[in-house]
Amino acid sequence: MFNRRTILLPFLIWLSTLEAYANSFTDLKDQSIEVRGPAVINFWATWCAPCIKELPDLEILGRKLGKDATVYLVNFGENTETIEAFRNKKPELFGDNTVLLKDTKMSGLRSYGLRGVPTTVLINGSGKTVETIQGMKDWGATDTVDKIREKILQ
Repeated sequence: MFNRRTILLPFLIWLSTLEAYANSFTDLKDQSIEVRGPAVINFWATWCAPCIKELPDLEILGRKLGKDATVYLVNFGENTETIEAFRNKKPELFGDNTVLLKDTKMSGLRSYGLRGVPTTVLINGSGKTVETIQGMKDWGATDTVDKIREKILQ
C-alpha cells in the first residue's frame, strides 16, 4: 500500500542526486556562473568566524588540487558591497587558487540542503554531490586533500 513515506522517499533520493548545475550563483559583478565538477564548493559568510578561519586552508586546498578541480568560495546571502568590503579589509584570505562567488538568492538551501555555514559540498566530474560536510575542517592537510581527490576525481 502506498503512503506518504513510500511516495516521499524516492522523491528525496532523487532530489539528493540533483546535479550541481541547479543553482543561481553569480560572480561579484552579478554574472551567472555555472559550477562544474569536479569541484569543492564552500559556503561561507563574512559574519561567520569559523568560515573566516578556514578560508586560508581552502586556498591551500585549491593550490594542491590545481587544475584537477575547482574550489569555489560561495558567499551565502550577502551582497557584493559587503563581500568586497570584507575582501578589501582581509585580502590575505583570498588568492588565485579559489573562485569567489555569491549566492545572494540562497539557492544553496534548495540545491544542497544547507543548514548553516560553513558547509562544504564535494562535486564529482559528473556534477553529482558526493558528500556534504558541515562545519570546519583542515582543508589543506594532505590526508584531507587525498580523500577529496578520491571522492571527486573518479
